[in-house]
Amino acid sequence: MATPPVLTRDWLRKPQSMLRRKASTPEEAVNWLGEVFDQHAEKMTHSQVTGIRRQDRFGSALTDLQAGNDLSWGFPLVGSKYLALAVIVVR
Repeated sequence: MATPPVLTRDWLRKPQSMLRRKASTPEEAVNWLGEVFDQHAEKMTHSQVTGIRRQDRFGSALTDLQAGNDLSWGFPLVGSKYLALAVIVVR
């Protein structure tokens, strides 16, 4: 099983098969983050899902991506699994 990289920029060295989506805009990338987050929310603890208001979590992500910053999120999941999400800004 492939593992997520330690440094966000190292996603660019991972096999293309690990890439789930290529977004054209920061807004599109944030929509994707929301979809994946929602798909896995039931496997997260309540505090992971509600500890940060949704508006703040995704608003901050949008601001970072619009500023050209990469984004890396990680969440432990039930059953000793881990969800790693990253968005890399390529100019």
